[in-house]
Amino acid sequence: MARQLAGPDEIVQETFLRAWKYFETFDSTTNCRAWLFRILRNTWLSRWRKRRLALPLTDTEAETIEPYYDWEVEFLKDEFSAGMKRALSDLPADYRMVVLLADVEEFSYEEIARIMECPIGTVMSRLNRARRMLVRLIQAQREEEIAEKTARLAERVTRRKP
Repeated sequence: MARQLAGPDEIVQETFLRAWKYFETFDSTTNCRAWLFRILRNTWLSRWRKRRLALPLTDTEAETIEPYYDWEVEFLKDEFSAGMKRALSDLPADYRMVVLLADVEEFSYEEIARIMECPIGTVMSRLNRARRMLVRLIQAQREEEIAEKTARLAERVTRRKP
């Protein structure tokens, strides 16, 4: 979930640090997983707000190279396809989050409502809209791919003609 929201980031570490810091506020009668996801969501929102207000970096600053760990290949083998990743990234943040919580993390509507701090009806309507958006985005991607393949094929055919 964190990788889908924020990409390769330290958001998971920050989430667990906040959970540790505020552990005394955790109610043991509730779902710990949902509590952690709420912290993750709030952490992501805080970072998103800060980045939105930050000035862009200049081109002169060196890019950082993401470290590679050999366990990542096995861990990431069940990742989404490139098309699904692209479609998910094109969804608005609230819609992407509700899809990830419901369909990937398999939270109930009630748990999602608590995590996202909104009514269950809002969760249900966002999930419905998000799924319909995903279908349209994936269909558009397929149509683009077909159009590109058709154009390449037509180009090859016209090149071969004397």
